[in-house]
Amino acid sequence: MNSSSPTPNTIGFIGLGNMGSAMAGHLCNAGYTVLAWARNASTFQALADIPLKQQPSIEALCAGTRLIALNVTNTADVLSLLFRENGIAECAQPGTIIVDFSTIDAAAVAEIARELKPRGIDYIDCPVSGGAAGARAATLSMMAGGDLAAFQQIESMLKHLGKTIRHVGPSGAGQAIKAANQMALCIQLVGIAEAMNYALAQGADLAIVLELLQAGLPASRVLDWAGPHMVNGFTDPVSIEAHLHAKDVRMVADAARKQGLHLPLLFKTAELLDELVAEGPKSQDTSRVFQVVRKHLRGQ
Repeated sequence: MNSSSPTPNTIGFIGLGNMGSAMAGHLCNAGYTVLAWARNASTFQALADIPLKQQPSIEALCAGTRLIALNVTNTADVLSLLFRENGIAECAQPGTIIVDFSTIDAAAVAEIARELKPRGIDYIDCPVSGGAAGARAATLSMMAGGDLAAFQQIESMLKHLGKTIRHVGPSGAGQAIKAANQMALCIQLVGIAEAMNYALAQGADLAIVLELLQAGLPASRVLDWAGPHMVNGFTDPVSIEAHLHAKDVRMVADAARKQGLHLPLLFKTAELLDELVAEGPKSQDTSRVFQVVRKHLRGQ
C-alpha cells in the first residue's frame, strides 16, 4: 500500500444509476466534493439537484482525487473502466484507492487487484446489499475485500452510505459473500413462490397463507417483502428490479459451473429468473417469479 492517503474529502464517482446517484448524493451532503464522470451528459441533467462536479473524462477525474468509487452493472463494465485506453488504471495517481460497489465475478476481482497493485493502486471490492431503497436511506450492508489498511482509510466514508460495514477478507471475499447473499435471497424467493402456488392450487386464500407463514418458522424478510406482492397481484411499487437479481444469479451459476460445483437450486433459480426477465418489462419486481412458477406448475 502506498503511504499516501486519498485526497481528503474529495472522491471520484462513476456509475450514477438509481443506487449510485443516491450514494453520491449522501457523500455530497456529508461534505465531500464528488467528481463524477458518465458516458452520457444527459445523466447529469437528471441529477441536477445533486451538486456533482462533472468531469470531461476519466483522466480528469483521476487527476483530482486519489479515492474513486465505482457502481456499474457487470464485470465487463468494470474491466472497461479500469483497463481501456485512458482508463483508470492508466490515469490514476499512485496511492489511489478504488472502492468498487458493483456486484461482479469474484474470480475477476482477484485478478483486477493483482493487475492494479504494481501501479500503486489499491482495489477494494465492496458490493452492497439493500437495493435502491437502502441506497436512498443510507442503510446498505457492505462487505469489503482487499487490503485492510486501504479499507481502514475509506471506512469513515463508507459510514455515510451504510449501516453494516465489514472488512471480510482478501480481494474477492466481498464478492463471494455478496454471491452467497443473492443465492440465499433468490432461492428462498423461488421456494416461497412454489409454496404459495401450491397452496393456491389447493384452493387456499393467499392472504391467509401469507399470514400463517409469517407466523411460523418460514417467516423471513424475503417473505415479508415478496409475499404481499404475490397476494396483491403485483400492484405495489417495484422494490427490486428482476433484471438485477437475474444478472447476479446467472453470474454466480456460471461461475459455479466453471468451478465444477453442483448447485441445483441455484441453477434452477437462474433459469426461472432468466425466463422472468425474457418475458416481462425490465423494471418488473423480482417477486413476479411467482407467475413463472405458476406457469410451470402443471408441467407447461
